[in-house]
Amino acid sequence: MDQHHLNRLFTAEEINSIVKKLADQISRDYVGKELILVCILKGAFVFLSDLVRHLKIPVKIDFVRLASYGSGTKTTGRIEITKDLELPIEGKDVLIIEDIIDSGHTLKFLKDRIILSNPRSVKICALLDKKARRELEMEADYLGFDVEDVFIVGYGIDMNENYRNLPEIYYVTPTHHSKK
Repeated sequence: MDQHHLNRLFTAEEINSIVKKLADQISRDYVGKELILVCILKGAFVFLSDLVRHLKIPVKIDFVRLASYGSGTKTTGRIEITKDLELPIEGKDVLIIEDIIDSGHTLKFLKDRIILSNPRSVKICALLDKKARRELEMEADYLGFDVEDVFIVGYGIDMNENYRNLPEIYYVTPTHHSKK
């Protein structure tokens, strides 16, 4: 396995602070409404878990899992649903919970698909936004942090299923071996 160096980007305290601020804003905006949080698996599950514990309003939670196909780090834009919504969302307020907004393809696909079920509203809450990678116009209604175009791990976000368990967010750089 290639060796990687983890560089801390956000501490657990910084993450907790921004998640609490997002939860407070969401709680104010959706008071008296029937809110369904739709978490995109697997990367956003830790973010969702912390977010819901800070909310001051009742919510329902559902999950989707999407697979985008391509080689390496580039997507073909072909996206498939591998786990679909189970709760009815017609007439409800829907808030999509995402770990990172990257190219925008996955979020556009999901938002467009959710709109077909006639919810009252659809908004996006993302922990991280990598604007440098954007290929489609897609903005979060609630955003934690803007990040540079680096490979992120930790706090639910993985690299080949590793590092999800880290309580902080890191960016990965290759470990260079000394040259002779």
